[in-house]
Amino acid sequence: MSSLRKPGLALVGILAGPVLGDVIVQKGSLEGDAGPPTEHLIVLDRFDTLGGTRVLDSVTLEFHTLLVAEAVTNGSGGFVEVQARLTADYGHPGETPFAETEAMIFDVLDNGDDPFAILYLDEDLAEVVLDDAGEIAPWIGEGTIELVGVAQLVLAEDPADVIDFFGGGQVGYTVTYAFHESDACPTDLDGDGVTDGGDLGIFFADWGRCDKCEADFDGSGVIDGVDLGMLFVAWGPCS
Repeated sequence: MSSLRKPGLALVGILAGPVLGDVIVQKGSLEGDAGPPTEHLIVLDRFDTLGGTRVLDSVTLEFHTLLVAEAVTNGSGGFVEVQARLTADYGHPGETPFAETEAMIFDVLDNGDDPFAILYLDEDLAEVVLDDAGEIAPWIGEGTIELVGVAQLVLAEDPADVIDFFGGGQVGYTVTYAFHESDACPTDLDGDGVTDGGDLGIFFADWGRCDKCEADFDGSGVIDGVDLGMLFVAWGPCS
């Protein structure tokens, strides 16, 4: 094969979307061409609880893999094989990927007596939903969330009768945060209309890891200093 282009892999900037009713959407993409797999760190904004007024219900990650490839034969007769594959994996750094996509092209061409060119297109869609079964805690709180996206395009370099074979692709991702509005005064744990010492006592009784406890105001699965700060901010009569 006389030409195989390998310009590498580039990360396209992440676009943060607006609040749309009861969802927040963040989008971005990876572009890939032939070459070794390259890890890219994708930094997502953590879900904002707005001081405990929003409760995160689920995080949905959608992935769209699009592959475009072109093959040109030399017209020497016989048959030639064309293969191209674009894969992408997503997961937290150092952990097993929780989402995978793959777009693949495979064809056997009749080389005939004249040079022959053909354009290919393939795509794949995948969706992962992280719900409240202990999977969405990392998405809540201050700071950012890190994911690793790995995209690799593999082009077949055999046989030599394919004189030009190149391709490229894009792996796009969309992250959607679904939430609902919490009670007006979530820190009023005893329901007397005031956040005060009675609520503080209930709060410390549940201190530590707690599954779906009322005192876990930020929904992180742990009652800690962050929740304590939210309680003190709301101290006094409920508004």
